Amino acid sequence: MVRARRLPAGERRRRIIEVARSLFASAGYANVGTADLAKAAGVSEPALYRYFDSKRDLFIASLGTAGGRLVELWQQMAGEVEDPLEILRSIALGYYDHARSRSGFMRLQFRALAESDDPEIQEALKGNFRALIRFLMEALEEGKRRGLVSQEVDSAAVAWEFLSLGLSLDVICLLGLDRSVDRQRVERWADFLVQSLRPSPEVNLEEALQMVRRVFPLWQPLGRDMVATIESHTSAESESERVR
Repeated sequence: MVRARRLPAGERRRRIIEVARSLFASAGYANVGTADLAKAAGVSEPALYRYFDSKRDLFIASLGTAGGRLVELWQQMAGEVEDPLEILRSIALGYYDHARSRSGFMRLQFRALAESDDPEIQEALKGNFRALIRFLMEALEEGKRRGLVSQEVDSAAVAWEFLSLGLSLDVICLLGLDRSVDRQRVERWADFLVQSLRPSPEVNLEEALQMVRRVFPLWQPLGRDMVATIESHTSAESESERVR
């Protein structure tokens, strides 16, 4: 009789965490017992306690590895594109597909929020979200350095906005309301976000003046006003250049 290969301690611990993450996500912390966890992981309860002091410790470990895994996925996406803003677009679309698959990651985060009165669980959650925000901010700051993102962009605010939309998408999918949000809509939103973060194109005032003169006859009040406004900007720019 061939005996099953005994897993190394590190691999067994990782397997226990993966199984626990799935169980906690589907049933919630309070509804999963150590006997359930041990059985699902293929170990005895005493063996489970050799790796984790308590169910709570295993839950915290499950939270921490879930956040790290998502950051790894984002880093893989980042390695496939050059433009930092295209990283955000890839993440947005990938996140949509991920949420549509009913992945347990965000379900686990929502479950953990119910236990966030526990300081260690709260800290594990904070660590996950800080890592995600840090990744997004670094991508935006890199875009600024390369002139691909407007210098006026508040990287922290945009990172949280991006993440909040992801959380909203998770809620939509968890509640089964996702038929109203198809991939095409998410693509349009991602395109709009990316373009809104780009530096504003420089306006050639002389070309703008010629266009206004063609479109709005000067006998119309609107035409006269627009021409006067553009000419005043042109004069101001010329004076500024002369002073320099």
